[in-house]
Amino acid sequence: MNRLVRSRWAAIGAAVAVTLGAGGLVGVNAASTSSTLVPITPARVLDTRSGDRVGALDVAGSGTPYRLKIAGTGDIPASGVTGVSLNVTAVDTRANDFGGYVTVYPCTSTTSARPDVSNLNFVSGQTLANAVTVPVSTDGHICFYVYGTAHLLADASGYYAGSTSSTADAYTKAETDALLDGKADQTDLDTLTTTVDAKADQTDLDTLTTDISTRIDATPFQQLPSAPNTIDSSGTVGRYTSMAIGVNGYPVISYYDETNGDLKVAACTNPTCTTSTTTAIDTTGDVGTHTSIAIGVDGNPIISYRDGTNRDLKVAACANPTCTTSTTTAIDTTGDVGSFTSIAIGIDGYPVISYYDGTNGDLKVAACTNPTCTGTTRTTVDSIGIVGYNTSIAIGIDGNPVISHYDYTNGDLEVAVCTNPTCTSSTRTAIDTTGLVGMFTSIAIGIDGNPVISYHDYTNGDLEVAACTNPTCTSSTRTAIDTTGTVGWATSIAIGVDGNPVISYSDETNGDLKVATCANRTCTSSTTTTIDTTGTVGWDSSIAIGLDGNPVVSYYDRTDEDLKVARLWWMTGGR
Repeated sequence: MNRLVRSRWAAIGAAVAVTLGAGGLVGVNAASTSSTLVPITPARVLDTRSGDRVGALDVAGSGTPYRLKIAGTGDIPASGVTGVSLNVTAVDTRANDFGGYVTVYPCTSTTSARPDVSNLNFVSGQTLANAVTVPVSTDGHICFYVYGTAHLLADASGYYAGSTSSTADAYTKAETDALLDGKADQTDLDTLTTTVDAKADQTDLDTLTTDISTRIDATPFQQLPSAPNTIDSSGTVGRYTSMAIGVNGYPVISYYDETNGDLKVAACTNPTCTTSTTTAIDTTGDVGTHTSIAIGVDGNPIISYRDGTNRDLKVAACANPTCTTSTTTAIDTTGDVGSFTSIAIGIDGYPVISYYDGTNGDLKVAACTNPTCTGTTRTTVDSIGIVGYNTSIAIGIDGNPVISHYDYTNGDLEVAVCTNPTCTSSTRTAIDTTGLVGMFTSIAIGIDGNPVISYHDYTNGDLEVAACTNPTCTSSTRTAIDTTGTVGWATSIAIGVDGNPVISYSDETNGDLKVATCANRTCTSSTTTTIDTTGTVGWDSSIAIGLDGNPVVSYYDRTDEDLKVARLWWMTGGR
């Protein structure tokens, strides 16, 4: 009890007594104000994995903290909150030789004074969590500072509500001792001990443990699909889908409305996307093919796509998290450009986009000069032959873009590793040259900092994964993940909560949507799950890791010509 009281006092303020009652634990300070802990159903209030890691691999104090409006989030009231009880988890961590740490503290801005303490400490590659009780600033914010870099997850389990109390509302130590004097004593404990002795003992527990272990060995964890949700069925819609997880933890999807020739966005209203709101973002001409979506530093989606009427590369910057309003900008209008776009948020907080220049047959990159991409610098990254098909971009561990793409001239899978954040220079490596390989590429950065790429082997009709053995991908290991029929079209890759890749793709032989779940970081072993078999489905799939840690997939239903979303869940005890 004393340790509990002291920890709460230290987190909330200079408390001198506690109240024990139905309202929960109360800390009271010398000004007769109190803060009561109000438990809530645990809920995730922060997950940065859809964007960049927090912090910077530099000297202490160089990284910008992540500022979170905690008051008014979920079951936490918008006012009267003096502190919150959190479980903070750091994943995908990076640190220098001295190690990294996370500090959580109240802040009215990202420049607010930060206490010289740590709430959890890590080295590169660790995933770890710690309980944190932190005061809330006067405007309802807390900050997360990372020395090193990490993705952060925060789950709230309660908040402290401030109130004014008189001295009579709080118990002193003497009063507390008097109240507890009539409660359970040693005699009661002895009686309880006798009762417990008659119950299950170590032998019973050993037997139960053996039984559970046998059952788990016989029935390993399996990922099973939930029933798919139809998101948009208003005409021929759903081609070129791209999904990200918004700051509210809900999926947000960009896609093409073929009936009207529009770019549309579906903003899910819950984590499983059983309901959503759809908005036509760009309706000027035939626009919206080859979409790619990311969450900007302002928490709003930003989308790259092709303007088929003008043959331009365009970007739509949403003005709110659900993208009900936005601004559109033509990024590249020189020739026939904008196919096979892929967007990521750079280390400077500005979008960076890879795409195909159809006029010259080149791979190009547009590096935005501000968060809404109203200005850019454009660079031709590869012009040797016809290159730049099926581009996919991610931000490497060094903060520079890494791009996978298909070399049409040689039929190879290639990777371009930028040597600076705007990709004005790069090195290129042919990753797989064994036949016609490298179509439908998708790239992610593994928890070891090395890129991992999913793609289609056209020669053999297989789904393959290339796991780079270093951050610049000058060498890699390649594994055929699914070889049953013609598979591996429209691949999309993400890194699961266990640090292993998970891939959505189309089974062209059966017209199905499938997901491959890797059993290790390099995907040398995996299991495949058929997600949707109703009609011909699975084109243009896009996968993301949802708020609950389970994969969510958006895709095109060719039979019904609809946009759909499917979610996976773990059968045996969760993941």
